[in-house]
Amino acid sequence: MRKPTQMEAFDALYTIAAGDGRGDALFGDSILLARPVYERTLIGSGYPVAYLEFPLLGEPCFDLLSVHGYVEPGSRFAPGSGFGYQGIFDWFQGICVPSGAVSFGIELDTSTGETERAGVYLQQRNRHELVAPFLESVGEAGRLQAYLDVLARMPEGWPPAYIGLFPGRPGTPMRIGGYMRHDELVRCAGDPQHLGNRFRQIGFFDFDTSMLLRCSEFMRFTPSIDFQFDIMPDGSLGDTFGLSLSFNETKPRESWECMEHGYGAQLMHALQGWGLADDRWKLIAGAAFGRHVGYEREDGAEGRFFLCIRFNYAKVKFKAGEPQPAKFYLTCASGELASLP
Repeated sequence: MRKPTQMEAFDALYTIAAGDGRGDALFGDSILLARPVYERTLIGSGYPVAYLEFPLLGEPCFDLLSVHGYVEPGSRFAPGSGFGYQGIFDWFQGICVPSGAVSFGIELDTSTGETERAGVYLQQRNRHELVAPFLESVGEAGRLQAYLDVLARMPEGWPPAYIGLFPGRPGTPMRIGGYMRHDELVRCAGDPQHLGNRFRQIGFFDFDTSMLLRCSEFMRFTPSIDFQFDIMPDGSLGDTFGLSLSFNETKPRESWECMEHGYGAQLMHALQGWGLADDRWKLIAGAAFGRHVGYEREDGAEGRFFLCIRFNYAKVKFKAGEPQPAKFYLTCASGELASLP
């Protein structure tokens, strides 16, 4: 057996994710646009991680985020690919490392039919010095000060870790997000007023008591939380707040158990009770997958190739204090194992 190509790996992962009726119920026909779009995000020899973002209420569809953890120096997009982002990948090739500690993504709203304009995403974690060259490389250097102003207001336990935007799209926000520290999560989950004080410190004021209570309840379901704010072109924070429950399970059986009987299932029942999801979530557990297979390398030695589908997170966005229909994110990853197990 030979090593799969990048597109063969993506096709295999999507086939697994969409199996047993999940395709129609969760994703609709978005794959018709997403597959050629994913191909246009390929650069170098690596296998970018595909994140499928789909709603838990309403018309089935998904948006696509293609994330690169490492791109070999000198790599270039094929003609007609890359969405105009060769320049930023030239920069990224100079700062990325094989461990994928810093990652860069291309995001497309395939659910709306968008196939030509792509958003960009940088997970810099605590390397905030990378934000300035990132924004400069996509022609948005003028938004750096707004980012730095918000960064300065972030309280202990709310460390920003990633940034995303649609370059050149007038009036669109710049997203800033991160991973809440566990002690802060426990405190916010137990004290909605503390959460409100944190919002005010950050400069976010579009909330009410009902939203605080709902957020704190959401936080009590989970061992870890992601948060997101939108920085508007004038530097103010927008009226949306994103709150995501992150799944920590790595093995398929553990992921299945979480969505069938664990905190994932408990959260889904709550979202359905709040009117933010229907019962399509019950199909998600069967998408968990992990396997590695042998193949023959060019030097004749045996290599190992893995395919993995994990649950990334469930997300609720609040707009002007009102919760919007929930979304779910699947992580579809593949690649060569560094060594035999």
